[in-house]
Amino acid sequence: MTADLLTVPLHAGRAIVETGAVFACPLLGTDRFVRFCSDCNLAISRERLIRLERLGLFAPVFRVKTPRKATRQFRIPPAGSTNWFSKRWARDTTAVPQVHAVPTHTDRTQEGYYSIFQIYHLDSVLSAVTLELQLDSFLDLDPDEPVDWLAAGTRWLSRTRDLAASLRDHQYRPAVALLCQHISNRYYPQTQSDMRTQQVRKGSSSDQWVVINAREWDWDDESQHWDPGKTKRLYRLTPEKLRHAYEGLATAQAHCDPIRHWYPLTQFVSVRERRKLKNDALRAESLRAGAHMLRLLHIDLYGRDLPHPNEVTGTVVNHVPELEARRDVRRHLEFVANRFGVNPQPRLSLIVEGQSEETAVKQIFEDYFGSHPGVLGIEIVVLGGVDVATGGKREDRFRAIMRLIDYLHHHQTFAFLILDNENYAHRLKNAGKKMKSIHTNRRYVTRPEYIRIWKRSFEFDNFSCTEIAAALGEVAEGRARFTAKQVRAAREEEQPGAALATLYRLKTNCGLPKIGLSEALVRRMLCPAARRNIENRPIVGVLDRLAVLAARNHLPTTQRTRDANQESRYLGLKRRPRATRPRRSVN
Repeated sequence: MTADLLTVPLHAGRAIVETGAVFACPLLGTDRFVRFCSDCNLAISRERLIRLERLGLFAPVFRVKTPRKATRQFRIPPAGSTNWFSKRWARDTTAVPQVHAVPTHTDRTQEGYYSIFQIYHLDSVLSAVTLELQLDSFLDLDPDEPVDWLAAGTRWLSRTRDLAASLRDHQYRPAVALLCQHISNRYYPQTQSDMRTQQVRKGSSSDQWVVINAREWDWDDESQHWDPGKTKRLYRLTPEKLRHAYEGLATAQAHCDPIRHWYPLTQFVSVRERRKLKNDALRAESLRAGAHMLRLLHIDLYGRDLPHPNEVTGTVVNHVPELEARRDVRRHLEFVANRFGVNPQPRLSLIVEGQSEETAVKQIFEDYFGSHPGVLGIEIVVLGGVDVATGGKREDRFRAIMRLIDYLHHHQTFAFLILDNENYAHRLKNAGKKMKSIHTNRRYVTRPEYIRIWKRSFEFDNFSCTEIAAALGEVAEGRARFTAKQVRAAREEEQPGAALATLYRLKTNCGLPKIGLSEALVRRMLCPAARRNIENRPIVGVLDRLAVLAARNHLPTTQRTRDANQESRYLGLKRRPRATRPRRSVN
């Protein structure tokens, strides 16, 4: 088993610095590393960190000390006479077992530099030397029987000494952290991604001792000239060693991540927002980045992909969504958003003629059904009139609106069209019965019942002439009075909506405020004193049906489900396959 474990190469810390493997993911000075560990929910302080180093349990990647004479800061990557390692002002501290001298925690003439990936090693060390004592277990004892604290303490200390002795020669976890840091210039930017974009660190950074000059470093150039074989030879990698290291990091991040079951979704969250994570979630995020880098290195070296870090600890029976579907990142995000119920895609699009119908629908949903249509997953699309829906060219009169409906159904958004009985509305509905979908050969564009044509118009089908006359008088604000007889006469015209607008203009010398009229009509419909029960209004029945239809539209989480839904009868009538005639043979 030990043959499959990584070991620390000779002078690994110096190699990291001299090759400049700190541009994409810089090393952290002692105080910054302590803050990072605290953010990752690791109980550490500067004093404890250096004490662990003095005990030979945990060490930085390298240390620097203040030169005896005034000199410029240590520039990374070093060149020629600027290399502090050659001058012995910098020292590699990665040897196992430890051989370097360790300063006190109050000594500010020296500084240690750490990799963020060392939290994998540090966590195991802290677990070994930290005692969790549950005092309530002693409350069950006889109060008159004294607790032998000396024997218990001796036993605990002896166990800790044994664990510490084994950790001093432990190379695997330190080697994993060093390997991750060593390959960070090539792979770390790929882990800082929301699956669509990635962030590459540019520029320089400095402190009292060190200057990291990354201004001339280019990640694209790094990627083109990257030779994974150098890393393979330095760390004596084999497929077994690299896979074991990858699985160790992946398992560690899965065990400490409090939101690991949400990772299919959080991987699409912006890097800026993910950096705001704290405690175990931040620690898991850092470990997962290391695991991803080892996975990418494995692909480059051996041409084989490894399971996703969050799929290492369990057995995956069915991938959700399928691996093939994940190649399209946009579709992958769509399926994941559907799974977690955060996809804002409408379940149903209600297409209406104008803003007056839109206003009425929203008011009925909010005041009668008690919810904004958006809460129910319903969006309202305003056409601007029947003519917009039916088109202008005779030979292509209905194609535009039907293609819109076909597109919506292709994305599994039910499309419901409501029109007044004017112009070519009925011809459009008839055209919808025989228009074939361009996205599948298994069904038509829609179902006939998804196109609703009022017998006359929205106003005359849902409100009495008396109600309309009263509403007209209300919006006229006393400038004119209207009677039910006048409204009834407009209703009998070929285009009752236009006739009603003409009546209003003749009486008030102003255009009919359709939105105000809709609001006044709906208020009367919702009034408890209304003579007609609201349940008997056709618009209420239609909207109730739409709410049910939207609620039952469960967006797919896999490609297989999506394909099955596309061929179902819910989006459109099914097409019968054309019977093929057998060919006649010619003798």
